[in-house]
Amino acid sequence: MNYFDRVFSELNNMFYGEGGYKNFPLDLIEVENGFLVIAELPGVKKEDIKMTFESGILTIEADRKKDETAKYLINERDTMHLKRNINFGDIHEDKMEAKLENGLLQIKIMTKVPEEKPKRTITIE
Repeated sequence: MNYFDRVFSELNNMFYGEGGYKNFPLDLIEVENGFLVIAELPGVKKEDIKMTFESGILTIEADRKKDETAKYLINERDTMHLKRNINFGDIHEDKMEAKLENGLLQIKIMTKVPEEKPKRTITIE
């Protein structure tokens, strides 16, 4: 998927969601040797977040739940399943790092540097 396809896909997801799931805002920042994803997940616990990487696509899923033991007088915050997909292509899957702090999920992603192959002379028979 090229750059413009990725941008269009992300814009489409921002407005329409995917498969009926709610989206959440995120930033994708290009940094040296990779990317930094910062996703807003206020009120979501670490154990309620699932991240997978398959075929170049990072999927972030989270469940915002309410406290079942609380006696709500007003309950305006939605419980929902949140989901986003981001296409990265070829990255170092084993070098991904994630942390959740103050409702922000930060994921560091390292891109693979393409190997330079030496110039080869081809003989004509």
